[in-house]
Amino acid sequence: MEIIHDPHPTAFELALAEALLAGDLPFLQALRSQWKMARFESRELSGAGFFLNLAIPESAPRAEPLNFTLGDVYFEVEAVPHGGGSVLFVRDGIITMLEAYTHDGAWPDEITDFTLRYVDGDHRNLEAVETSVRSH
Repeated sequence: MEIIHDPHPTAFELALAEALLAGDLPFLQALRSQWKMARFESRELSGAGFFLNLAIPESAPRAEPLNFTLGDVYFEVEAVPHGGGSVLFVRDGIITMLEAYTHDGAWPDEITDFTLRYVDGDHRNLEAVETSVRSH
């Protein structure tokens, strides 16, 4: 696994985070505040995706519940025939990692053109997101 220390988030990573953090739910508001304050510690390239590890300052607001994942954003990229998915990990009320992965095939060297969508289509089902988060 290749590890890149202190990476700058790519446009693709920023777009994934924006989509995963979209909505008016209180825990999403806290997570958006955290993202703005984040230090990006490393990006681990697995061959089929990446793990972007974050450090969040102690002063950042904490999300409730404390432990959950958000994973309702999928993407399409020309170099990835079957697209892929993403997961944002929250532990102890803070974002710890953003993951993206292909459904089939290798991770491309660079992603410039991409399309994001939610599990339910173009619009996010916030009720389903909240139900999923609260069930953890």
